[in-house]
This record gives sequence, C-alpha cells and structure tokens, in this order.
Amino acid sequence: MRKIIFPLLCLIMLASCAGRNNNGAESVQHDVTVQGDTLVVNPEASMVARIRTAPVAKEYHEPTIATTGVVTAIPTAYAEVAAPFAGRVQRSLVRIGQRVAAGTPLFEIYSSDYSEVVKNYRQSVSELEVARKAYDRAKNLYNNKVASSKDLEEAQATYSHALEEHRHAEAVAKEFLIDLRSAEVGQPMLVRSPIAGKVMRNDLVMGEFIKEDEDAKIVVADLTKVWVKANISEKEAPMMDGVSQVDISLVATPDSIFQGKVVYKGEMLDPETRTMQTIIECDNPKGALLPNMYAHLQIRCTGHDYVVVPKSAVLQGESQRYVLRKVAENTYLRTPVSVTSLDDDHLIVTSGLNSNDQIITEGAFYLIDSK
Repeated sequence: MRKIIFPLLCLIMLASCAGRNNNGAESVQHDVTVQGDTLVVNPEASMVARIRTAPVAKEYHEPTIATTGVVTAIPTAYAEVAAPFAGRVQRSLVRIGQRVAAGTPLFEIYSSDYSEVVKNYRQSVSELEVARKAYDRAKNLYNNKVASSKDLEEAQATYSHALEEHRHAEAVAKEFLIDLRSAEVGQPMLVRSPIAGKVMRNDLVMGEFIKEDEDAKIVVADLTKVWVKANISEKEAPMMDGVSQVDISLVATPDSIFQGKVVYKGEMLDPETRTMQTIIECDNPKGALLPNMYAHLQIRCTGHDYVVVPKSAVLQGESQRYVLRKVAENTYLRTPVSVTSLDDDHLIVTSGLNSNDQIITEGAFYLIDSK
C-alpha cells in the first residue's frame, strides 16, 4: 500500500508546481500572443499594470550633430606640379613658403621632348603661312579666270590641313603651359604654377634627371580657405536639410573654435559605412588649419518640430530599433524607427512615427522577449 501512496504524492506535487516558474512566480507564457510584428497582451496579465502608453507629439528643437572630420585643401586651390617631360633640372626658381601667382615660373628643365613640341609649333606656324598665301593666290587667279576650280580646291584643302595641324600643335603647347611668345628650340623649359598660392613643398635637386612619370616635385596651395570633410550617419542625415552654424575645433588645439559653412551635402549614402559625405568650408587666414588634421565638429541644425520620445520607449531589435505602437486595446505593433540623441533621457525620432501615434513609454521591456 505504501508503494502506491508515494508515487501518487509525487504526481500531486508536480501538478501543483506546473503553474509556477523557478522563482515561484506565476508563468507568463500565455500573457502575450504574437502574430508577426503584432503583440496582443492578455488583459488579465500582471504586466498590464506596469505598462504606460502616451501619444507622441512634435516639439521644437535645434539639434546638434557631433562628428569628426579631416581638413583638406580645396581641390581648385591645390596643385602638385610635376615635370611635363623627362629631362634634367637646370635650376629651381622658388623657395618653400614663397607666394606665387598663376603662371609664375617654378623651375627650369632641359628636355628634348619639350624642344620637339616647340619645334612642331614653330613649323606649323610657317606651314600655315605658306598655305595661306598659296590659297590667297589661287583665289586671286581663279577670280581672274587664270586658275581652274580644281587648283582652288587643292589650295583650300592644303590650307585647311595646315590650319588643323597648327591648332593641334598650339593646343599641345598650351596644355603644358608653354609661353609660345618666347619659347625657342634648344632653350630650357620654364615649368609654371597653374594656380596662385604658397609653395608648400619643393623637392627639386639641381642637376637631377626627372622621368616623365615621376611624382610631383613641387606643391603649391592656397590655404586661406580649406575644406573639412565629415561623414554624417544615416539617422542624422535628415537633419542636415538646414544648418545654422558649424563649430570646428582641432584635435591639436581643442580650445580654438573656427566657424564654417556647409558647401556640399551628399545625395547618396556610402553603402559600406551608411554615412553621407558633407563638406564644410572654413576661413583659414592664419593657416592654423593644415591638410590632414583631424577636427571635431558641432553642427547646429536649423530648428524644426521633431517627434521626441523617452529612451525607455525605444527597443533594440536584431537589425534595427523599434517602438511598440498601440493599434488597439492591449494590442501593439513593432514599428521600426530611426532616432538620434537629444539629451540623457530623450531621443528624436527622424522617421517611423507621426504625431498622435500612441506608443508604450514605460514597461516596453516586459515585451522584449515576446516571440
């Protein structure tokens, strides 16, 4: 008889524990019903008393985006000057730190290729003059019925070909900034600065032979204005529609603040970093901002009405953040949102919610593990 009673007692004890978890609390296994992204909470569940909902509303804010950037020279104000032809350096005509105007000679180089370009140009000038005179003579003879139309056509064709060759030779010479008024065969070539600015680097060695594909020996740049390139995150990109002020501080001198303005805002995101490139232009009269310096940026955006929610309302999913939006009594929908920080307790929702949407503001974490 005892052998029968003992198993019965065990079964009764197991049945009494089945409705409790390891901590002795009532099981919440059936408190939430999940249908896709919709969560239906049992109105009799204990968590209902801990859940608070509220309608979202837009508030006026002037958000600030904090990011980092790199100082760069403005492309149109920066030139790496290389020798256009292979040749031997005759002499350098500038020093580091010297200011130069566009077209200022930087160095001289002896080059047979340069002489060939000048020779072709001079020859094209002579041939064009000869062809022009022959064409004029042929027209005069034709008008006086001495020459045939065939003679005129041949003279015209010769002149047209000579003109085409001359224009080509002139274009080649101008491409290398050759001063055609003074250039002569056998003379050294004067390599000139394509822009106005300051000589930032001069690595020329007198008498050295420079190859045609060798790196630039002289760098000229105008750094009175510079760019700071920064990347804005995907969630902050919508706030860049209006920027009222940009404060720039250098890592090297954090106490010095420079003012800048946005001159370019990317129209697409980098697929790998999910960021938008932004370029800020900054006055640099004292030259404190040097290319490749790191900078901290505080981008003050123009004030707008934004949806603001408490941080406790936003949950982190596997791939994105979301809130629980109320769609019916005790029924909530996981709604993806993009957010950015406002202060220690609140977030700005840049997409995903509209005014008067009802969301869970407290107690949302009770539903995090609902599957």
